[in-house]
Amino acid sequence: MLNATPEEGLDVQLRDTLINAGWPAGSVSASIAESQDFTDTTIYYVSAADELAAIGLADLIGGAQIEQSDFLSDPNDPDQKQLVIVIGLDRSSVEPAPADTPAE
Repeated sequence: MLNATPEEGLDVQLRDTLINAGWPAGSVSASIAESQDFTDTTIYYVSAADELAAIGLADLIGGAQIEQSDFLSDPNDPDQKQLVIVIGLDRSSVEPAPADTPAE
């Protein structure tokens, strides 16, 4: 999962939620995304066969958008199963820093 908000620790908190719900610790990783202004928490899945797993995961974490995307696919392992949670500002109490405006 990726924390795409400025609030530190949301990825670790959500990882702990999954592990406490029975997901194997070795299959759940948490890190910080490159951006900190992702709007809505979204679960991405690669294969249509994984849609129900993504829906179940969304229910487990208290709701999230669900979206199929092949940007996660590994061309060397087309059967790879992977769900990615991108934590959005809808779960953060910290606002992103305003973008720098160019000087005139």
